[in-house]
Amino acid sequence: MVREDKFSSNFQRMIDRPEELLEALLADPDAFEEEVRREEQHNVRATAAIPTDGFLGFAMFDGQGHAVDLGEPEWVPRPASFDELLAEAQVRSSNGRLLCLATATDRLAFALWAPIEETSGWNLPSRIREACQQAPGGRLVLVAGGAAEPLEMAAAGFGLSDLQQRVVVAVVRIGSVREAARHLGIGYTTARQTMADVARRMALPNTPAVVRVIVSAAFGIMPGEFDEEALLADMLRITPRQAKVALLVSSGRSREEVAHAVGCGLAVIKKELELLYANFGVQSATELARLIVEVKALRLFARSIDGAPGFLAAAIEPTRFAMRPQTMELIGWSDYGPASGKPVLVVHSNWSCRAVPRPLLVELQKRGWRPIAIDRPGFGATHLGRSSREDPFGQAIADTLQILDACRIPRVAIIAKCGAQFVHALKQAVPDRVGPVVLVSPSPQTTPDGRRVGLVGMIKETYMRRPRLIELFFRMICTQFTMPRVEQLTRAIVKESPEDTALCDDPQFIRDRFRALRPMSTGNLAGGIIEEHVISLGLDRLAPLDVDDWVVLQGDKDIHNSFAEVERYWRQVLPRTPILCVEGGGRFMTSSSPDLIAGHLEVLAAK
Repeated sequence: MVREDKFSSNFQRMIDRPEELLEALLADPDAFEEEVRREEQHNVRATAAIPTDGFLGFAMFDGQGHAVDLGEPEWVPRPASFDELLAEAQVRSSNGRLLCLATATDRLAFALWAPIEETSGWNLPSRIREACQQAPGGRLVLVAGGAAEPLEMAAAGFGLSDLQQRVVVAVVRIGSVREAARHLGIGYTTARQTMADVARRMALPNTPAVVRVIVSAAFGIMPGEFDEEALLADMLRITPRQAKVALLVSSGRSREEVAHAVGCGLAVIKKELELLYANFGVQSATELARLIVEVKALRLFARSIDGAPGFLAAAIEPTRFAMRPQTMELIGWSDYGPASGKPVLVVHSNWSCRAVPRPLLVELQKRGWRPIAIDRPGFGATHLGRSSREDPFGQAIADTLQILDACRIPRVAIIAKCGAQFVHALKQAVPDRVGPVVLVSPSPQTTPDGRRVGLVGMIKETYMRRPRLIELFFRMICTQFTMPRVEQLTRAIVKESPEDTALCDDPQFIRDRFRALRPMSTGNLAGGIIEEHVISLGLDRLAPLDVDDWVVLQGDKDIHNSFAEVERYWRQVLPRTPILCVEGGGRFMTSSSPDLIAGHLEVLAAK
């Protein structure tokens, strides 16, 4: 019998009986908080990675140790037995489970094996999961990074030219700029200059740093909260100091900088690197950088989590990347095109990431717009940077301007599903860069007399009365996302709204919700926590804006916030802006009423 895909017990009760939990909260807030913390403190496991489809290879062996044919690509090693696999391994670490293998292309690849019984909670493709069910007592092997296509996609995501992409991918796969040049049939000077141009374009110091960032992006490793030094030391069976040296070198630091950071002399660093190179059969910092990312990725995938987030597909979400100057931190964004369209920035809420709902995307493109979406700091693929409760939007503004400048967009129209506080901050900071704005269901500050309906009402009351629980709730919910749970959660939060409930019967709507929520399962959700404090506690007092090319759209069937709440709050902030009540409009008008939203945008743009 298949286990029903439910949330952890406490949150499942909130979904099933929100009114009962709200009564408990109001009756004794202290007891409510104590119970939630006791039951949920362990339900905060994150994956920290959503791999690009095709970048992991798999090998399987049955209970007798014989190979099982999985139809994997040629680069995945194909030993006839598990014993043969172990015999072919050049390096073994971490209790013998981490292996270094030579592939059919003579490239070294790292692999990690485990008994199939231990893989039930791993993030695996459905075909591999089904094969595991047919091989009890067997072993599953993950093989890292032999496919070129995900590397090409990652390089393209940074806006590299065709030549730059080819050189970067060759350097990553071969490990040497000189050998990559020979493989591509170009001069060494050309390859070396190309890598220097790539590093400069990506705001990185050198080739090892480029390799580490490109491979991390290809693996879908999101900014996460884990101890990299401890992870590497454990997986590779090296000392903590060697792990720190390896991480610093692969980040592009010079040996002098590494010595200063570690607190020892250059001779010690040189010796540690010699040991690392010899131990793992690598010959350069570039190869070491690739090794580190692959080992980290294997460890992140090979761990049980409560709900597999699946794999990324470029055809569905066109991921682009940018690097922040100086800090070398990642910004994740999407340009849905066409390049000739009128640019419109689609702003996500504090409970989702950048993925644009398909109905809105199609409607905008049909009308000649070019949707662009950016993960704000601490969401999805974007590092938190300097964002904090004291300055929740400064980093997001800098990131947005960096992307707009890179795209040569002097002024951009905006559609924001929630996210209105950020749009306000952006307009205040750079008024000339913001064009017409459509705010859809903008969140007002939570007040004691505001709407409280169902699950959302219970959560809003909890956040207002017990703000200490905001972070726990975020982690508790986000680290449990699967497609069935996203549907269950969405149905629960719109239960009292027939309009939104009907949307939940559309598989495309649920897929869109999963795309927008899934990146938060990696654990990179600090941005959402910060912004929830802003909304729930009113930490960011919004000054009035004198704008007449904005419009606010609020549905009269939105069970999160009433039209009266929204109008009362936003009228003080936007005294000259029309605030319209949309008859029959629910919470998710970006999916149910894209024509209405796009129509208002065009009216404003024509002014």
